Amino acid sequence: MTVQRTGVVAVAPPPTQRAAAAGEAARLRPAALLYLCCVVALAVGGGLLGIRLLQAGAQPAVVHIGPAGLGVPTRTSFGSVEVESVQQVRGLTPKQLAGMTHGIQSLVKADKLQVQLVLALRNARGTAAPYEPDQFSIRLVRPNGKATSYPPQTTSVRAGVLAARAAMETTLGFVVPRFPPKGTRLSLTVREPGRSPINLDLGPVRPGGSLAAVQAALAQAHNH
Repeated sequence: MTVQRTGVVAVAPPPTQRAAAAGEAARLRPAALLYLCCVVALAVGGGLLGIRLLQAGAQPAVVHIGPAGLGVPTRTSFGSVEVESVQQVRGLTPKQLAGMTHGIQSLVKADKLQVQLVLALRNARGTAAPYEPDQFSIRLVRPNGKATSYPPQTTSVRAGVLAARAAMETTLGFVVPRFPPKGTRLSLTVREPGRSPINLDLGPVRPGGSLAAVQAALAQAHNH
């Protein structure tokens, strides 16, 4: 039996076809490069956007509502002080007290206003920091800029020492005139040795009721 091998002969394309193919490849290179650059730019942009979204999610924006001195920690020599809440409580008339106006401690009369604050003190130092209620006072700031200060009348804690890296809350009570000039605002003053006082705006005075009615009620009680 006779075996015959069949060979395969490669035929090269004519020179004109090779030149055309090379030209087509040359035209495709810039387009491919531009496409690759676009893909890389989109990938980088997407990555940066993702990082920003993650940062935004980790640190949400905080919107402060209310007076500048309420609910915002203020830096002090030892750390910070924050007014967490402020309450304006109207005094009582003799009628509301059923005529018992004598011998009552811490009585706030009808023509007075009790301002009650909850303060948060934070010691950021590595050593203990002293504190005392007399460091704080309430000011009534009139529209013309003049102010009158009032010391605390009640407090939940006495003078002491705040431990290093510690925090505490205290309640302070002040008694001020109930009917100051219209537009008067409350301000908390924080004093520290060797430093300028810190003044925290706590909003307008809201006395409520009528000055004439309060004066009439007090006058009637005196006549009796």
